[in-house]
Amino acid sequence: MKAEAGTSQLSLQIAESVMASYIPVAPVLGKIAQKISGTEKFLLTTHVSADADGIGSQLGLRELLLHLGKDVVVLNNEAVPEYLRFMVPENSVLNIEDFENKADDLRQLLTGRFVFILDSSELKRSAAVAEAFTSAGCEYSSIDHHILPEDPRFFVDPSYGATAEMIWDLYQFMKIPVNAIAAQALYAGLVADTGNFRYPKTSLRTHIAAGHLISFGIHSDYIYRILYESHPVDRLKYLRKILKRVIINKKAGFVAGTVVPSMLKGLELGDSASEGIVNMLLATKGTNVAALMTRTDDGKMKCSLRSVGDYDVAAIAKVFGGGGHKNAAGLKADMPFRKARKRLLKILKEGTPQS
Repeated sequence: MKAEAGTSQLSLQIAESVMASYIPVAPVLGKIAQKISGTEKFLLTTHVSADADGIGSQLGLRELLLHLGKDVVVLNNEAVPEYLRFMVPENSVLNIEDFENKADDLRQLLTGRFVFILDSSELKRSAAVAEAFTSAGCEYSSIDHHILPEDPRFFVDPSYGATAEMIWDLYQFMKIPVNAIAAQALYAGLVADTGNFRYPKTSLRTHIAAGHLISFGIHSDYIYRILYESHPVDRLKYLRKILKRVIINKKAGFVAGTVVPSMLKGLELGDSASEGIVNMLLATKGTNVAALMTRTDDGKMKCSLRSVGDYDVAAIAKVFGGGGHKNAAGLKADMPFRKARKRLLKILKEGTPQS
């Protein structure tokens, strides 16, 4: 283990001591390792509106596969969000939009590759990339920590707090050294998907992973600031518009925000404009569940849900064909926005679903 600048010798010694006795135990790791060992060409993708855990997991797995001498391509449905570009090496993540009118090039790129979908086990959430690799006849699987119906093709373990944590554990299982690129990407994914280590699935293993990654000299304060404290002024204007339309129901213990496309008019904000706002709504005193409902360009509704304690928002998301974790879930309803919004608010008013 080599320390980067800024890592104290004491921190390095502590990390080495802890890791000397750490044994990865998740059965899923052996299955993933077996698939990797028997395959040479890989495609890594994640869900649409890729977040820190999705992209962080992709980059972490990419570095592991490159270390093994594998042929690896990372392909997503859109460009890397600006706020995550700090951790992405140049030209390491391709955008399928760049292959418009280049169908032959795309098919040639995909042919013969095994696909890992990171941080999602739903093919539809990989959108155009999924259409491309299935059309090319690629075999695929997923590496994910979300609770979904069992599929023998998928490598899923809901005990992990983040998919990035799974990839870190895979490094330990395969006895592959973590490099600086992987450490930064995996730590960012870990921070983001555990809510900065606040969510219930944050475990001893999560903190061991975080401590080990920090020992490589990454700056945890810098990553936190990038993820949570680097918003442009236009985002404050956007937030003000959302807060004007917030619904607060003290009796049912929920806060719900609504986003419509016109709110972004005149603002220079990207696809990640709403990132983290639902968590802000949840931070309201007396709130058990928060929802941020967005009207999409096609007139449907997508929604981010967050909760505390035993309030199971994954159960709510499933009503609309979505999914996720008990305390963090999402959905895109296949019905008009007003109808979906009315139905969701009715569910929230009816009480607290217990897991």
